[in-house]
Amino acid sequence: MLAVLMLLLGVALLTYGADRLVAGSSAIALRTGISPLLIGLTVVAFATSSPELVVSVMAALQGQSGIAVGNVVGSNIANLGLVLAAAALLYPVRCEQETFKRELPLMVGAVALPFLLLYNGMISRIEGMVLLLLLVGFVAWQVHLARRQMAGHQVAEEVGAYAGIDMGRAALFVVFGTGCLYVGSEAFLSGAITIGRALGVSEAVIGLTLVSVGTSLPELATTVAAAFKRETGMVLGNIIGSNVFNVLAVLGITATIIPLGAGGITYVDLSVMLLFSLVVWMAFAWRRDLGRVFGVLLLGAYLAYLAWLLV
Repeated sequence: MLAVLMLLLGVALLTYGADRLVAGSSAIALRTGISPLLIGLTVVAFATSSPELVVSVMAALQGQSGIAVGNVVGSNIANLGLVLAAAALLYPVRCEQETFKRELPLMVGAVALPFLLLYNGMISRIEGMVLLLLLVGFVAWQVHLARRQMAGHQVAEEVGAYAGIDMGRAALFVVFGTGCLYVGSEAFLSGAITIGRALGVSEAVIGLTLVSVGTSLPELATTVAAAFKRETGMVLGNIIGSNVFNVLAVLGITATIIPLGAGGITYVDLSVMLLFSLVVWMAFAWRRDLGRVFGVLLLGAYLAYLAWLLV
């Protein structure tokens, strides 16, 4: 019971900490003269991925590389099999032509990278740095595209909402948010590892299930809210961005700090991650609006994968 409470407390602190970090870091960046568009596509993107990042880094530092890598792989699978499925069950998710031609192939390419990096069972510091260089290129490309499209104005307006936060409060938000992320990751990992060991499963399975679902809950909440508002373009954009950041930023930063072993993550798990991405890409090639039937199939496939892991 205590482990479950620790897990729930960890999720709450991670979610709240990320929210405060977004607000504080965005306000500070605005007051230092950085453009709202650049903030939205860099600072906010990093801050919203901070639960996955902090949990993976903390797990790696504790010698739990299976949880660190499993968190990334499992989160990417959950984003498609759980988050996208939930959105499609609520309202048909639409994929614009530009997203189909640019962002979806990029996501597929990003999730294929762990196949190459883990061929020898290890992601080295050099390989982590290569991922970070790819991340810089991805962000620069996103900024370039946003400046050419109306989406750039939307991002800038969203970030502009933080302009009323003074520097003192912003700094407090950053410190408090970072503290919540640290304490939340400790509580979350403690609860997840305790539950996993009680169930007799490996650290890799803990990362692929409990940890990845927990760190994906903020994306699930955001996506469900967007689906209720029928903002389905935002739904797909958030999921694609999260999956790319998970590989390039979370794996990249974690491996740069401490080299990552596979930790029990197999090519079956990596294949499932890639397969989900390819299925979503091919489904949108078939039709641009995917609704409840697709959502049920995605969710069913995800639940079957979880059952296979836990049996």
